[in-house]
Order: sequence, then structure tokens, then C-alpha cells
Amino acid sequence: MISRISSAAILILVTVIFRPTVAISAFLNVAILNSGFHRDIHYNLRFGGIGRMSCELLLVQHLPASIYVNTDQLVDMKRFNKISSYVPLYVDVEKPTSKSEPFTVYLYDTLRREVNITLPIHFRYHDPSERKFERIQVESPTVYVQCHNVQSSKHPPRTLSTARLPCSSSSHIEDYDKLAHAALCDWDELEFNNLPTVISVLIPVGNSRSYRFVLPATIVV
Repeated sequence: MISRISSAAILILVTVIFRPTVAISAFLNVAILNSGFHRDIHYNLRFGGIGRMSCELLLVQHLPASIYVNTDQLVDMKRFNKISSYVPLYVDVEKPTSKSEPFTVYLYDTLRREVNITLPIHFRYHDPSERKFERIQVESPTVYVQCHNVQSSKHPPRTLSTARLPCSSSSHIEDYDKLAHAALCDWDELEFNNLPTVISVLIPVGNSRSYRFVLPATIVV
């Protein structure tokens, strides 16, 4: 079902199975845009067969240690309603990859026929290496929904799996002391028919051989 796989974009066809009388289809297009150390992950989701259901949407994006998000940048975007996100920890933007850990970003929206979300990401510096580039892999997100009028629907969705994850209200938390205390809600995971996929990005790395000569010269100067 994957029509194209590259370092720039991944097209993913997702089918969400409901009761035998109805099915909702979802098409997810994930792309990493721009070049260099500052890029965007763009998510385009298209849903069919939603009907009159009212649901919240949650994308759970796991990011490797070599990537970080600038939480101050996300706060500014929230003020202009450009994103609704929750990062459950303080992100040190100065740390190199070797001293950083993987983390998770939660992205919220309302389920409708088409949803577009853009997440700015930044790549950390790597320790000098003999390789010119480092390959960074970003997994596709896990998608969840939380529907509020299931009982009134003629074809309520069949629960595939349920997870306790931060509620959408978590996106309003800006105080670092309160980040770890977000309220949890039940979210239903949407079923993917394809295997998990990743996007690969090449990031330039400093040459360790040059580093041996540059460092002493810098100290002497």
C-alpha cells in the first residue's frame, strides 16, 4: 500500500476497522521538508466515512536522541493556533546527540476529512566521525482517536486497542514544573494495515581527522 518511500516522504494507507457494516478509511502522508539542521515534519491525514462522529485526534511521534524540538517555538506557534502539542519533559537544545535521549511528542487536532499538522524539528550535532554523514531514522507516528458521541452513532467504532495517554488539555501546560503531571485519558489506536515505516535523513558530521588538527591550533591561538 505504500506508493512511494524516500528520505523526503512516506505515503501510508491506513484502514480503521469498525463494525462489519461500516469502515472508516484514513490516508496518511508524512514528509520531512526543508534541508540542513532545521526542518519540518509535515503530516497530511485524510479520512473517509466519518459521518457525524465527533472525535479528537492524537499523533504520538517518537523522536530519536539526534532530534529535538524547541518548546519555546512550539509555545509561540500555539498562540497563533498553528499547532496543539505536548512535550512531557524539558528539552535541552544545547546538548549533543551523545548526551541526549529519545523522547515523545504528542500532537492533537480534531478529526475531520483532512488534517494538516506541521512539527518543526532540529537536528543535534554529532561527535566527530570518519563518516561524512549520519543517517537519522524517524518512525511514522502512531495515530489515536477519542470519540465523544459513539453511543449516538448508528455504527459506533469497534475498539482495537486502548491506551492511557495525555489528554488534549495537556497542550495548554507551559510550566516546566507541571509537565510531568498531565492528566491521562483513554485513546483508541487506529489500525494500520502496513508494517511500521521510517523516514531516513542524512545529516553532515564533523570529520574526526580534521578535528585532531583544528583543536590544538584553536587552543594555541
